[in-house]
Amino acid sequence: MPEHDWTEKQGQYLAFIYNYSVIHGQPPAEADMQSFFRVSPPTVHQMVLKLEEKGLISRVPREARTIQVLVPPEELPILRDRRQTMTKKTISKAPVYQIKVTLDESKPPIWRRLLVPGDVTLEKLHYIIQVAMGWTNSHLHQFIVGESYFGEPHPDYDDYIQMNDERRFRLKRIAENEGFKFCYEYDFGDSWMHTLLVEKILEPEPGQQYPVCVKGKRACPPEDVGGVWGYEEFLEAIGDPDHPEQEEYLEWVGGEFDPEEFDLEETNEFMRKLGLVV
Repeated sequence: MPEHDWTEKQGQYLAFIYNYSVIHGQPPAEADMQSFFRVSPPTVHQMVLKLEEKGLISRVPREARTIQVLVPPEELPILRDRRQTMTKKTISKAPVYQIKVTLDESKPPIWRRLLVPGDVTLEKLHYIIQVAMGWTNSHLHQFIVGESYFGEPHPDYDDYIQMNDERRFRLKRIAENEGFKFCYEYDFGDSWMHTLLVEKILEPEPGQQYPVCVKGKRACPPEDVGGVWGYEEFLEAIGDPDHPEQEEYLEWVGGEFDPEEFDLEETNEFMRKLGLVV
């Protein structure tokens, strides 16, 4: 296949699909592309059809998250930082929030320290936390601020909770002061609860890109391991050669798992590739 058998815009879609799949462990849905590129659903769908027609991707029609890039990764263009298309006036000058994200009940603690612009929406903060912690965005989530809930609105919530649209609320609106705490829950089955602590509110540094993870400790638990208590059982099993389920657990996570591993540089590179950095 010729190295440039696509337009510039098509190349960006291919790069997004590839990087999203690597980071999240599954292909993006068309809604993910719509959100990233800020375009309408028909625009995304027509692009998918065109990429498929040109033999650049494969997919299962009418099934979400089945898109596969057929171009070798080394031939894909770099996914552009959308900041490059902004004028200087549009670059955020908002205060920067230093937030420590800690996975509740994890012992020893699993945590990340982030620097995030105060004008990010809670929707974008959700994606930032997913990448920083190491989750794969495979389950539902919500922010809990006092007695208020913020997430993706859905009719199923209407009977028992008022779910505020996270796209309409910015971090600085809900967390005005240093020392403020709020919660982020991921996967309502395993119920991974995170405490978000606003440690500092800072002025942005010239030349520094945000968001950025500045520190963190320990690996993110595997998805669907059964919450904090299931994770403890998992660690016990893989650490005991005589445990009857050790082999099964190790095979489930791909052969090995180091609970102390956390790669700061790789985490920030993922944020850049996903276009979260502005």
